[in-house]
Amino acid sequence: MTLLLRVGHALGPFHPAPGESARHHVVRIGWETPKLVGEAERTAWEHALGHPDPGTDPAVVDALVARGLVARVDDTREARIAFARAHRVQPLGMGTLATEDGGRVLGTWSRPSATTDPEAFDIWAWAHLFPTLEAAAAGLAGASSVADTGGPQPPTGDAVLDRLLDRLPELLAAELVYLDVPRDAVAEPRP
Repeated sequence: MTLLLRVGHALGPFHPAPGESARHHVVRIGWETPKLVGEAERTAWEHALGHPDPGTDPAVVDALVARGLVARVDDTREARIAFARAHRVQPLGMGTLATEDGGRVLGTWSRPSATTDPEAFDIWAWAHLFPTLEAAAAGLAGASSVADTGGPQPPTGDAVLDRLLDRLPELLAAELVYLDVPRDAVAEPRP
């Protein structure tokens, strides 16, 4: 099934003056800060967490895809690899505490935000160190619990990529990570 995944980190609403209504919402993708104008765009972007939301206008989703704010990932090997080459993952939150089953609590000891299993923790902790999701999958193969089947052979990069893509919707929904563009695709900041 086709995945719809929001791209970027929400920076919040822009209020032109104190007490005035928000004019738009700002998202950061690389060094750019595209705007989500209107409730339909903001809601469609927020709900792009895997499978299409039946209440979302397809034209709004198409416009967000065209602007790079939502990624549409068809269920083919080629589409998944193209997506993985064009995006990277960035962690949100700070601090970790171990759980008894090998997972982690993300947040701080006084304000935990989410409990993760070992696989989700490895994605959160390590995938951002690679320039793309494709590189993260190759780097995590055999060196993490991602796609660890417990068998004698370490997982392949393809198996890890499949697990990364399978886990992205829940990690995005929990606001543990966000999708961004690869480091080498990002323009330098403007002074």
